[in-house]
Amino acid sequence: MRLLEHEGKSMLRSFGIPTPEECVVHSVEEAVAAAARLGFPVVVKAQVLTGGRGKAGGVKVVEDPSELPETAERILGMTIKGEVCKALLVAKSVDIASEMYAGITIDGQAGLPVLMFSLAGGMDIESVAATQPEKLLTMHLSSLKPLEVWQVMDFLRKAELPSPLLVEVAGILTRMARCFFEREAHVVEINPLVVTTAGAVMALDAKVVLDKDSLKRLGIAQTDGLPETELELRAAAIGVRYVALDGDIAVLGGGAGLGMATMDLVHYCGRKPACFIDCGGGITSKATAEAMRICLDTPGAKGVIFNAFGGGNNCETMALGVLEALRDRPGARVMVKMRGHSQDEGWALLRENGVPYVTDETSQVAMQRLINSIYGE
Repeated sequence: MRLLEHEGKSMLRSFGIPTPEECVVHSVEEAVAAAARLGFPVVVKAQVLTGGRGKAGGVKVVEDPSELPETAERILGMTIKGEVCKALLVAKSVDIASEMYAGITIDGQAGLPVLMFSLAGGMDIESVAATQPEKLLTMHLSSLKPLEVWQVMDFLRKAELPSPLLVEVAGILTRMARCFFEREAHVVEINPLVVTTAGAVMALDAKVVLDKDSLKRLGIAQTDGLPETELELRAAAIGVRYVALDGDIAVLGGGAGLGMATMDLVHYCGRKPACFIDCGGGITSKATAEAMRICLDTPGAKGVIFNAFGGGNNCETMALGVLEALRDRPGARVMVKMRGHSQDEGWALLRENGVPYVTDETSQVAMQRLINSIYGE
């Protein structure tokens, strides 16, 4: 379960990690009152679960009090990647001397939590890792032994931080690790972690993803960070999980592993997935149709690749769902690859209705065919 920024920061503060003074509001009037209490300049930030708020105009610095009502009104109700902004975070603006990145997530390959730190804060950390890997420090953590400050200080020495800053940052990273383990999180990320001109270190943003199955046991209330976008709600209604991404090819997979492999192939072919839906097992034709519609309705998606294996699912049933979805989506670009139970019947339905599909080609060839059809190559 993803948390909104203000919820993530609240959790960080409970572990002693400083953040700017801020207030969550739900109306223009509340925003004006909050800014008056905090003092100008302030930062007004859309509270949505999706990324790309800044590029979409959902984050604004306001220096003149007369501009605050117009700014708040413009951001409230704004739709960012399909999600409507229903709340604002009004935060006291701080003078930034430098920005850093800090995060903890699960290293799936190693099967361990990994602590990450970089002096290249405020940037897309994936890009930093890909183009300047030497700027991203990593250290695996143990869930059995508490992380000690001295271990983090030793880890941070490679960043060559000045001694006073080294101690301060090490303390924050140690408290981040406590938050990660005690809240059984999937992700705890601060980007940027800033040093102000006054020498203070604080979290200017926060991304926290919790394990939904742990909430009740840990006594954590289910908060605003539940599925809120229309597409997430539609997916939840049919019992599947929708994951929004930032590419242009939607991926509908017949199983999580097959879906992840398909997304890897999208990247291999030089493109990026727009979203991912796992059909799971025993999906009906109606659920398949709605999952296909959700993929087609994803902002930025130029086409869909549906890669499924007819084990727990029936290929004929899935084909019927694809056809149902395409009836009200004329011209949609779709490529289907399915094998397994009732595959011949499924292929026949797709063939009779002019839906592109593959039978004996590799997924890589099928993916390239989809990309060629989408981009006219």
